[in-house]
Amino acid sequence: MCASKIKLWSLLLVAAFAATSALAAEKKSDPNKGEVRRLQQVQRQLEQEKNQLAEQKAAAETELGAVRKKVDGESRRAAALSRDVGALRAARDATASKLAETEAELRKTLEAQRSAEAEGKRLQAALAAEKQQLQVCTERGQELRKVSNEILGLYEKKSCLDSSLQREPFTGLKRVEVENAVEDMREKLDSQRVGL
Repeated sequence: MCASKIKLWSLLLVAAFAATSALAAEKKSDPNKGEVRRLQQVQRQLEQEKNQLAEQKAAAETELGAVRKKVDGESRRAAALSRDVGALRAARDATASKLAETEAELRKTLEAQRSAEAEGKRLQAALAAEKQQLQVCTERGQELRKVSNEILGLYEKKSCLDSSLQREPFTGLKRVEVENAVEDMREKLDSQRVGL
C-alpha cells in the first residue's frame, strides 16, 4: 500500500516539475506572476507530501524490520519448541516402553507370588498333617514304652516258683495266666501299630 502511494506521489511530482518547466517557459512569454506563485505553492505542497511519504516509508521500513526480527525470533522459538516436542515424544515413548516392561515384570512377579502362596499353603497343610502324625506317633511311642515297661516289670518279678508253676502239667493255671498276660500285651502292642 505504501509503495503504491510512493509511486503515485512520484508521478505527481514529476508532473508538477514538468508543469513548472512549462510555466517557466510561459513566464518568459507571459508575465503573469500569480500563476507562477500558484505553481510554486503546488510545488511546495508536493515536496511536503513527498517528505511525509518518505517519513512514512522510513517508519514502515522500521516497523517491517521489527516485524521481521519478531518473526525470526518466533521462528527460532518454534524450532526450539519443535525440538522439545520431539524430545518429549521420545521420552514418552521410552517411558511407555519401560512401563510395558515393568507391567510384564509385575505380572510375572504376581504370578510367582500366587504360585508361592499356593505352595506355601500346600506346605503348611503338609506340615500340619506331619505334626498331627508326629503327635500320634509320639503318643503311640509313649504307649509302647509303657507296655514295654510292663513286660519288663513282669519278667523282672518272675521268680523260679512262677516258672515252675507255669510248666505245671495238671491244672495249667499259671500257664493260662501267663498266656492271658501275653495276649493282653500283644493286643496293646497291636493297637499302637501305624495304620490301625
